[in-house]
Amino acid sequence: MATPHTAVKRYYFTLFMLPAVVVTYFGIWLDGQGISESRIGLINAVPMLIMLLSSIFVGRLADKASDWKVAIVIGNVVALVFCFGLFGAHGFWMILLFWTLQAVPSGLVGPVADAATIRLGQRLGFGFGPVRGWGTVGYMLMCVVAGYLIGWKGEGIFLWLLVAMSALRALNSVLLPKMRAPREVETAVPTGAILSTKLRSSLGLWVLLPLIGGALIFSTHMVMNTFSAIVWKNQGISAGTIGALIAVGAAAEAAVMFSWARLQNWFGARQLVLIASFAACIRWLIMAASPPVWLLFPLQLMQGVTFTFSYLGCLYFIANRTDESVSAEAQSLFGVMQQGASVLAVLSFGLLFDYVGVHAFGGVALLSAGVAGLIIWSLKIMPSGVGQD
Repeated sequence: MATPHTAVKRYYFTLFMLPAVVVTYFGIWLDGQGISESRIGLINAVPMLIMLLSSIFVGRLADKASDWKVAIVIGNVVALVFCFGLFGAHGFWMILLFWTLQAVPSGLVGPVADAATIRLGQRLGFGFGPVRGWGTVGYMLMCVVAGYLIGWKGEGIFLWLLVAMSALRALNSVLLPKMRAPREVETAVPTGAILSTKLRSSLGLWVLLPLIGGALIFSTHMVMNTFSAIVWKNQGISAGTIGALIAVGAAAEAAVMFSWARLQNWFGARQLVLIASFAACIRWLIMAASPPVWLLFPLQLMQGVTFTFSYLGCLYFIANRTDESVSAEAQSLFGVMQQGASVLAVLSFGLLFDYVGVHAFGGVALLSAGVAGLIIWSLKIMPSGVGQD
């Protein structure tokens, strides 16, 4: 019997294998189905829009349950069932339907899993950063494997890889330990129409601004995930090299995640998001200039800063600012911000990409620069100090 720490590491190790397959080839597969870039953006944006409208509701339901694991298992098993529907999906509308049906359930329980793992770690004495790092290791491994297998067997293996990774994720969700101790369950019924009163009381402007900034930086990475394979394929880069490029970015993520405890001692959460905004601006500006392959590899290494600093910084910022009884709801709220920003960013980028191609990354760079202003505003309202980050 695996320890709770081992079980959650195993779950996160498999959690991002399906997204790795998606990032490596989904855009190219859709392009091969005759789907335009703007409609590819729509296929990726619709699930995010649905999650935007329902994520907080799911988070509140998960907080009311005796164990957060229930929601995690249901979401991943339902996603697996609908993943099989992609085999019979042809044309834009059918692909949109089944892609949405398989993406939404697992996406909705992602913030629940993060909240549950952070609280379990606090109770048992392990950090979330290294656990999430194992997720990135699994993602990196699958990027390389997917690129190799698709290059060897052809695009016919793509959907089989999706189903296999979805099944592996569902199995490991079932094998998770009990994520919540009985004494942690809130007995009082949360009040409030959309957000619970307890959560709203924790969300001052200085708290919201970094979360909005983190969500905007997250959205720029969703743009990258959606369109990078298409951009690089159009530049004549092979599927194997595309997989290697994505894996390099994942390796940078993992390295930072495994070092997270040290980074937390050096920087406050808002400082980390601020650093990420500057790095993202530089990264996307260079992407807009169609850099050569040799430059893409060091550019991908910046993923460890642009994604990990902002993402984990915000997760811990939320956990430190909110009560445990609204953990899933709080992380789901951040998920709503991420999905909302991603819907707008992916749709806008898809439309812009139709007209200016890779130069559309210039708009993403401008968005990243704007995040710095939000963080500086927050720091002026509430300067960084003990207990504030």
